Amino acid sequence: MKKILYFISVIVLSGAVVSCAPRGGDRTSEMIEKLELGQIPEEVDIFIVNTSQSKVAWEGKKITGSGHDGVIALKSGELYSYDGTLIGGKIVIDMTRITVLDIEDPGSNARLKGHLESDDFFSVATYPESQLDIVEFKPVDGAVAGAPNYRVSGNLTIKGITHGITFDAIINQTENRIHSVADFEFDRSKYDVRFGSGRFFENLGDNLILDAIELDIELVASK
Repeated sequence: MKKILYFISVIVLSGAVVSCAPRGGDRTSEMIEKLELGQIPEEVDIFIVNTSQSKVAWEGKKITGSGHDGVIALKSGELYSYDGTLIGGKIVIDMTRITVLDIEDPGSNARLKGHLESDDFFSVATYPESQLDIVEFKPVDGAVAGAPNYRVSGNLTIKGITHGITFDAIINQTENRIHSVADFEFDRSKYDVRFGSGRFFENLGDNLILDAIELDIELVASK
């Protein structure tokens, strides 16, 4: 799959849920703590994600190197800023709108889409949404133009299962607009996505599907 975003690196925090850590001044820490409790203080600027301009692309591969790719629609999203500093956010992904791009035959395309929606993979009827809750934007010291300037930490929920995740991103923020791109992988086996996984099944041979699924995310948000 042709990369649509800049790939850097990802660290998946095994089994750990990330919490907001107080940082910056006392007032900033207070804003962060309120966000963690589900409160949005009046002083916080809310940037609403434009779901039509933003993108979530996915790619999965077999051990042979072959694979499939597609996109998933964003349902909603918000990024929170206080005094010009990003302090949190949440992104909701609409799993009912997962699509396959690499298969042209309509019948084969529909079969794979249906399989991805089934209990073998994402159990979409039961879990129609996935969510990324961002709890920290940590600036990268000495970042140059075109390279990641933030390390983002948060919690990724798929099929009702939540794990912490950390990845690098390129984020450009102005007074009224935020543009962010990131490319990272998550381990599907941690979210009970078992089909073809060597963690759950033996002797799969060339049918083994890698547990790492890559997500390419581009967000465009404005006040």
